[in-house]
Amino acid sequence: MNPFSKRATEFYRDDGAFLSVVTPEPLNTYFAEHAEQDALFVRLVGVVGTPGSGKTTMARLFQYSVLRALLKQGDTEGLRPLRDALVRCKAIDGDLPMVAGFRLPLEAEYRDFWELPYPADVRSNLLRHMLQARAVLGWLRNVAATPLELERVRFIPRTESDAAVQAIGGTAGPDVLARAQRVERAIYAVTSALVAPELKDIDQAAISGYEPFDVISEIEVQEANSTFRLRPLVVLDDAHSLHKLQLDDVMRWLLQREIRVARWVLTRMDALTPENVLIGSDSLIPEDTTRPGIQPARDMTLILLQGASGHARARERRQFRTMAQDMANKYLAQMPVFTRRHVRNFSTLFEDVPEPISPEKLRKLEKHVKGRAEKLKLTDEIQLRLADQVDAYLTGAENIGFNADVKLAMMSILMSRYATRTPQRELFDAEPNPEPSRPIKADSSVADRAKIFLMHQYDRPHYFGLDTVCDASSENAERFLRLSETLVDRSETHLIRNRPVALSAREQNDLLRKRAQEIVDEWNFPLHREVRALCDRVGEACVRKLLEDTAPDGPSGVGIPESEMPRIVQQLPRLARVLQYGVAYNAFSLQHNRLAKNQTWCVIELSGALILKHGLTLQRGHFVEWDVDRLLAALPQE
Repeated sequence: MNPFSKRATEFYRDDGAFLSVVTPEPLNTYFAEHAEQDALFVRLVGVVGTPGSGKTTMARLFQYSVLRALLKQGDTEGLRPLRDALVRCKAIDGDLPMVAGFRLPLEAEYRDFWELPYPADVRSNLLRHMLQARAVLGWLRNVAATPLELERVRFIPRTESDAAVQAIGGTAGPDVLARAQRVERAIYAVTSALVAPELKDIDQAAISGYEPFDVISEIEVQEANSTFRLRPLVVLDDAHSLHKLQLDDVMRWLLQREIRVARWVLTRMDALTPENVLIGSDSLIPEDTTRPGIQPARDMTLILLQGASGHARARERRQFRTMAQDMANKYLAQMPVFTRRHVRNFSTLFEDVPEPISPEKLRKLEKHVKGRAEKLKLTDEIQLRLADQVDAYLTGAENIGFNADVKLAMMSILMSRYATRTPQRELFDAEPNPEPSRPIKADSSVADRAKIFLMHQYDRPHYFGLDTVCDASSENAERFLRLSETLVDRSETHLIRNRPVALSAREQNDLLRKRAQEIVDEWNFPLHREVRALCDRVGEACVRKLLEDTAPDGPSGVGIPESEMPRIVQQLPRLARVLQYGVAYNAFSLQHNRLAKNQTWCVIELSGALILKHGLTLQRGHFVEWDVDRLLAALPQE
């Protein structure tokens, strides 16, 4: 089986197999800095990302059984970077784990608590008790899986209250386990009943005092040669599955500073409000919280797995390239066909040599360029000066992706820019070669626009190479695997048929654009019809701009005046929801407060899959100027 089709690492049940495919880069990028500031296990942590951004994978790394499996394999070369990253995150110290994590997915029956016919405080307490009971069970089962007898496990309370300690079953591992099991059974009997029991008939174990998060400080483990303590960590995954009011209540509860249990909440942007997403506020804490002294910026650490802005975006792209290649190399090592042929580096699957257009198309292009020069009435001297600029750039360019066709396409662009930037000449003008109002320069952006032009007009392959696959993934691990899957399948077929393993530029371009179209066609999230229609209109506007004769700076999205964003939130709820779900499911991203033409813009930038589909540039930074009315017109009728 092609492991690239396993788009979720939770399919790897064995901890050793899981560790063999995990890359440490997200830990170093998103978590290590917060750990060094002592904010990862002390305060409430919210982790927000699009589907496939790696939230669940990162959470699993902090489980006690996974940490033990990593330490058991010793200081092996393949796992050394991962071990070093977990040391930076303070999950490992020397040869001992420091954290006992447990991931509790909330996409199961927890939303059903909201439907129970009880007062709000009773429903809230039932949910809290169930979460705490299952967290305790998870910690103990993870520790016992190493294996370790529960008699060697003891809970260290943070409180001197005997009543609170006894309410959780004491401090001994078996006693705490028995109490948690009883609470879970009592609550499950209520939530699983076809008809909810009367409040007076509920087992007291379900509603009586049970607050292990308020009691437990550490978990003490006695092994044969050592005794050490662990910081308990509960990871509430898929928190967006809860009802909005449920999630608000859970966040208020977990925000308490006196809780010594480390707690993380993992969610998609579905859990945020349109105001959070569109205006730039990304707090998960309810704005109406009434707890005195609560300061969200101080009491909560927010980790965004995507959505960097400014200079951080370039750094995020570089880091993702490193992470993606490392992950792909690990996946490739699991495929026997490649290991038998000693193909261990994912980059060897890609040819970086461009494929020029055919001689017939080249002659057609030469005729087009000559016709442009005649139409624009450019003298031989001007054409020679522009050609010298192109030659100078191509000579100094490190990229080998330049042929005669790219040179001609660049000439066509520069000639059009020259004509646009020079004043209209009179019939008897004494100056036949006037200077343009702005300098004409051949650079990487002109070369990129030339290649885009050749792809659309002459079917020249444009999307090829490992960096292209990484950049088209929009810093999303699952998207990278989906794009890579079809390329790996084709390379495997080449090896089986005794052909070169590296795919040509043409094969890569065709496979990537086909897979991108499939990804967009498979969208099935809320308001996906409206999001797809909006993206198609944005893509078409960008293509029209790209293919203008002067090939202005290549846009990959549209810009809306930043001042219009509050109006969208307050007065246009349908459009606000469309934008929110587009961001939440990685159809596009929002770049706030971009300065251009003495105005501040919010840029709706298409994701890599849509860039491949429409044939746009993967270079970032430019956009087509739109307004709210254009956005509304792009949506289908309700």
